[in-house]
Amino acid sequence: MINVLRSELIKLRTVRMNAVLAIVAVAFPLIITVLTATLSDLHDVNSRNLVGLVAGTSVITGMLLGVIGAVGIASEFAFGTIRPTFAATPRRSRVIVAKAIVTVAVAILVEATVVVLCFGIGAAVMNSRGGDISLSAAGSAKGGLVGVIIFAAIVSLLGYGLGLLVRSTPVAVALLLLWPLVAEGLIATVLAVARVDHPFKWLPYNAGINLGNPDGASTSESLGRVLGGLYFFAVTAVVAGVGALLTSRRDA
Repeated sequence: MINVLRSELIKLRTVRMNAVLAIVAVAFPLIITVLTATLSDLHDVNSRNLVGLVAGTSVITGMLLGVIGAVGIASEFAFGTIRPTFAATPRRSRVIVAKAIVTVAVAILVEATVVVLCFGIGAAVMNSRGGDISLSAAGSAKGGLVGVIIFAAIVSLLGYGLGLLVRSTPVAVALLLLWPLVAEGLIATVLAVARVDHPFKWLPYNAGINLGNPDGASTSESLGRVLGGLYFFAVTAVVAGVGALLTSRRDA
């Protein structure tokens, strides 16, 4: 199993597209945080606000890491490189699990790096301007920083599961990005017309974003950080599980 994990890690880090996506995933929230810390009015910013800014911008990082997860497996089917992998490791379950572990582990590492850098640099910039920003002063809001790391891990697993399921890079990436940006909005509109109260709270991606919410309490409009995260993970686990099952049974 160790050799399979090492092989999958080599594949992931030697693809140029993955490196580009990872750089953008780190750079985007960092740039936004630095600009906000530099230009904002310190009277309107506190430690809790900075946590919300870091968690909110890091959602984009999570989506890009999900793209890496989708591309990593779908491209192998597209170019046929999955065949020698399965030939070298006849027990497909080992390959499937190893890819999932590497995908999620890399997502956690990258997202954690983003969170630490953004909060640390943002706090340093604000404090150099006379602010009083610290992680301890954020109180319970700092749970959102841990939550957004978990969110990135789940989204990367979702991208991987979609890649297993559809075996097409464009389709997997489109589903991963268009579902939260378009589909959930349309579904919420239909549910609202059907007089369902607070429909967005029942949509998986929207529920999952609550993992990075500084206010993690459950309300009438939100499942909250814990329940929303569990709901999003459950949906993701179903997608990844079905994708893994189909991959283990059908031809490569």
